[in-house]
This record gives sequence, C-alpha cells and structure tokens, in this order.
Amino acid sequence: HPGIKKMAEIVAVADFTPAVREPGDIAAPPARRKERPGPQARDKWVAASITETIDSMIGVAFNEADRRDPYGIRQRVFLAGGNKQQLTAIAAHAAERGLKVPVFVDFIHVSGYLGKAAAALHPGDPQAAREWADGQKLRVLHGRARAVAATLASVAARTRAKASTRHLDLTDVDKAVTYLTNNHAYMRYDKALAAGWPIATGVIEGACRFVIEDRFGITGARWSPDGADVILKLRAVVVNGDLDDYMTY
Repeated sequence: HPGIKKMAEIVAVADFTPAVREPGDIAAPPARRKERPGPQARDKWVAASITETIDSMIGVAFNEADRRDPYGIRQRVFLAGGNKQQLTAIAAHAAERGLKVPVFVDFIHVSGYLGKAAAALHPGDPQAAREWADGQKLRVLHGRARAVAATLASVAARTRAKASTRHLDLTDVDKAVTYLTNNHAYMRYDKALAAGWPIATGVIEGACRFVIEDRFGITGARWSPDGADVILKLRAVVVNGDLDDYMTY
C-alpha cells in the first residue's frame, strides 16, 4: 500500500577480543579523554527480515552463536536498541539455553537522547550543551543512569517553574528521562568497560546501511513484504561472503 512502511528486523553476530577501557576514555573533556581502542568485531555475520518476528530473529542470532560456540563456554554479550520486545526475547532465548547473557542498551542511543536533552536545556549555545551532555554521559558510563534520569527530571522541573525559561520545549528532556528510567538495568557500562566488552552496535549500524538502506531507500521503490524479504536475505548472504556457497547449494 502506498505510504505504508514496515520495519525490518536485523541481527548480527561477531567475535571480539576484550579490550578494557574506562568511562573517561569515551566521554570526558578533551583534555582528560584518552585514546584507547575498543574491542574490534571480526567474523561478522548478519541476518535480516521484514516478515519474521522480533523473537524469531533474536532466535536466529542465538542459533548462529550456538553454531560458533556449541558447548556454551564462551562469554556472550548482547547489545540492543532498548526495544522491550527485543529485550524480552533475548532473556527468553538465553533462559531456554541455560545461559547468562549480559544485555546492554547501545550507548550510542543513550548518547543521542542525552544530546537532544542538552540542546533543549541550552538553546542557542551548542558548546554549553555539548559540555553538559558530556558530563551526563560520563555519569551514565559510571553506571549511574538512574541518577542522571533524576537529575534531568529535577532540571526540567526547575526550568518549567522559572518564568524566564518556562517557554522552553523540554519534550526531549522528558523522553530522555523515560528512556533512562525504563532501561537503566541495561546500562551497567562500568561493568562492561571493566570486562572489555563492546557497548555500541556499530556492526548493526553498518549492516542497516549496507543491507537495507542502500537498496530499499532508493526513490520511488515499492515492495511487497515477501519480495522485500527475499532481497533482504540475499543481501545478507552477500554481506556474509556466502554467495558462492549459497548458489552451489
């Protein structure tokens, strides 16, 4: 139907070697920030669908991890975007396999919420907004997401109560408070950094661009769900480097 969009589900599995970092390596004033590379993903594998459910696609990711680690002896870490259905499905599939899988919300998403909140509180002053946002990001990276949510709520309340600032649109601040409050259990970045685990889904962001956007974002394109799903699967096969084997099969 014209004008109706469907959301594709995309998952990725990759191996990585732990790389220990500190919160200040990621979010801090430039003078205090260090350059420490994070864990680098390798042997990436991608799957995508526009007709399968979230639960089904999470299961596909777990199945690929099981193929790589059939005895469940390697440390697994799951990163998601904060979607409740994704988080529920991850917990269910881990429990089904008897695994304890740390789950984290992509820090890039958190950073985006805080950046927008800071811009709303410091209109017309991007430098002040950036500095304020960096301070809050640093607190989140120290595992204090709930405290940051409380700070944002308090600042918003004072801003609305003050005659000179009550005209400001604080919608993005409210959204950040809700996001942090709902997902704080998945924001223990202090533990992730100390263990050397990744905290951002660069693998997924890249896959969304190459697998989906470059093909489906073209002007004037119209797809049936089944037709789009076939193309998605073929593009995933190509990205994974499996096209020759697939054609032989």
